[in-house]
Amino acid sequence: MGKKLKLLASSLAAVSAVSAVGSEALLYLLSHRNANLDFVFGAREEEKTELDKAIDKVRDEDYSWMMDQELVHYYIKSRDGLKLHASYLPARTATNIFAFCVHGYRCTGNKEFDSIGRFYHDLGINVFMIDQRAHGESEGKYITYGVKEADDCMDWLKFIRKEFGENNEIILHGVSMGAATVMIMTGRMLPNNVVFAIEDCGYSTLKSQICHSMSDNHVPPVAGYQMYRASAKLQAHFDPDECNPIEGVERSNIPILFAHGEEDTFVPFEMVYANYDACPNPVKKLITVPKAKHAQAFQADDQLRTEIKRMLNTYL
Repeated sequence: MGKKLKLLASSLAAVSAVSAVGSEALLYLLSHRNANLDFVFGAREEEKTELDKAIDKVRDEDYSWMMDQELVHYYIKSRDGLKLHASYLPARTATNIFAFCVHGYRCTGNKEFDSIGRFYHDLGINVFMIDQRAHGESEGKYITYGVKEADDCMDWLKFIRKEFGENNEIILHGVSMGAATVMIMTGRMLPNNVVFAIEDCGYSTLKSQICHSMSDNHVPPVAGYQMYRASAKLQAHFDPDECNPIEGVERSNIPILFAHGEEDTFVPFEMVYANYDACPNPVKKLITVPKAKHAQAFQADDQLRTEIKRMLNTYL
């Protein structure tokens, strides 16, 4: 009887915890437009290190620089009727090389790629920064963590080909959720002018990412995930179980650079090894960055910059 009572108490506690979270357990489904900003999985306040402060300072300066540039704005319609937005920063001198930049959760193209975009611009590369659905200036109520976003990005690639010509060469660069989107794209029939991809701190599967974040925030992951999945299917019309970026890289036939900060606790650092190992292409590279937290691999040291330059010299 004691074991049964303990099991019942445990079950009631799980239901209570999920119920207490209520609609906020759907934060991974809801965008910043309709979610409670006070409840963010994985966004606990942490004391900033000196490296954090240094990165923030540089990124603030680079974002101000980015917003001072004469950006060109483009719009397309998604397959389900949403108006999608992208910002384009042309190179100073005409070139056919494009960095196609895909931002992460609750960010925008301009903000995620403040420093990275400036880096590409300084290298003489066109910078094309999309706003994913339900972010920035793009329409949409729900985000699908790469499922519908990958379709959107494939349509943007068609737009670039039509707008700027068929002879351009494209680098895919994704960060966090954007990296997951890029991984899904690499398993598709990409245009032959996509040269290589950069995957920075992307999750292997959406289910594992959500369960990790729920567990990290003391929400029972099994019950919490099932509630999230049911809501995702009902409201946003996608199945989180089918969001598996790792399956994209399993089918990839282009070179991929995998990067991840070793201090990343939001998207678990170990996922980068699974992603890297899943890629069948012998032309691949793995970079892990000491002391870098989530989405800090580019800023924490020069490893990623150096490798991107090497790949540009090798494949373009």
